[in-house]
Amino acid sequence: MRLSHLIPAACSVIALLCAGCASAPTGRARDAHLLWGRPAEGRRISGARKAGPFWEEVRTEDGARRESWRPLLHTRIEAAEPGVALSEWLWPLYSRSERSGQTAWRFLIFSGMEKDASGETSPQDRTWLFPFWFSGTAKTGEDYAALFPLGGTIREMYYDRISFALFPLWATWDRNGNHTWSALWPIVQRQTGPRRDATRIFPLWGRSKFDGHYDASFVLWPFWTRAEHVGVNPGSDWMLWPLAGHVSRTNENAWYVLPPFFSHASGRGRTPAYRKTWAPWPLVLLRDDEDAHARRFFPFYGRRWREDGKASSRIVLWPFWSDRRSVTRTRRVSEWSLFPVFHASTAERADADAPGGYALEERYVRAWPFWSRRHDPARRYTRIPDFSFQKREGPLERNLLGMFTLYTRGENTGADGAPRRVDREWLWGILRSGEGGDGAWDWSLFGGLLGRSGRADGSSRWRFLWLFGSDED
Repeated sequence: MRLSHLIPAACSVIALLCAGCASAPTGRARDAHLLWGRPAEGRRISGARKAGPFWEEVRTEDGARRESWRPLLHTRIEAAEPGVALSEWLWPLYSRSERSGQTAWRFLIFSGMEKDASGETSPQDRTWLFPFWFSGTAKTGEDYAALFPLGGTIREMYYDRISFALFPLWATWDRNGNHTWSALWPIVQRQTGPRRDATRIFPLWGRSKFDGHYDASFVLWPFWTRAEHVGVNPGSDWMLWPLAGHVSRTNENAWYVLPPFFSHASGRGRTPAYRKTWAPWPLVLLRDDEDAHARRFFPFYGRRWREDGKASSRIVLWPFWSDRRSVTRTRRVSEWSLFPVFHASTAERADADAPGGYALEERYVRAWPFWSRRHDPARRYTRIPDFSFQKREGPLERNLLGMFTLYTRGENTGADGAPRRVDREWLWGILRSGEGGDGAWDWSLFGGLLGRSGRADGSSRWRFLWLFGSDED
């Protein structure tokens, strides 16, 4: 590259790296995204810095920090609590988290974990190169290893213990005191336990008993199945697939024709108002209960609602239109979406002193991919454009999509006691401007390479090369 080309390029890079070196935090109460979706209510951004679209650092007043190198290179999140952090490299290729004495990592579908000893458990670790290699130390202190499908033992992977040899020729597993062995899985299987007894030669015959709950069996599965139920809702059911089936229990009576496509269930006993019809499943549903109802004519129309008005949802020409409303003792939420372009939601908290008994918690509007705005009583924050499909920042937003935002506007309304202020940024902070409720204002280019600020009394000051210059009245 010629020197005449190199010098302008170097100047451009320097200017870009200087841009936004003190990017305004105004309005960005939820823009830090700390750890694993933890709520950020009440947490304020104390500072933000950027180097063009490629680097961003955000800090909060309680000491948390996020640093992102884009696109997809590296993000490091450090929470306010000591020893709590998350790192992502070439997301979604690799991630590593640290929390409560535990370190966990993931590389594609491989994963590992190390956990220090506590008062109740021994040190733990695992290395799972799924689905081939599994090794580690369980929380009981036992070591294990397995090479699939040759043989070995795996612990604490859904079951307490899984052992196998030349899978599927032989396998055994234990969970909650129940022991199961299988030969030529899933053909031959036997399960025993304090309350369970099950045997099957699949698909010819099988029987499973769970004391106090059911006694079920099948012959030539799935063609014939039956079960006898005891306990809370006793009764029986059978199914001759694909012709018919019947359920007769204390609280329900149901018939199936060409199961699972056509069925009708009616309540009795403790649920006399219950009615449910599929005609056919999963497209047409008619359901009624004592205080709740549902209608579905998928994909054209669907609705669920409660008679007391505390919950309702609806779809029209799924997935294009949907809306939802819910009311609890402490919160009221409503939202609607016109996929993929528009989404709006409003969350309110119960407040006896507010009009109607609810006060605004947060309002969010998105016109994808052009614009989004978050608004609560203390802050407002706008992004243009915003390519994210979600309200909170996730790994895709912090590692990639955030670099495409060209304009932001943040506003502190003063409702939380902070001074009222509005800040704007263009092109990742290359150009910034702001004004406060006290009449003060400022603007800067390339993070202070050139700037000017003023006060309500009419005086102003220039800034060159990040140093203050002459004053003007």
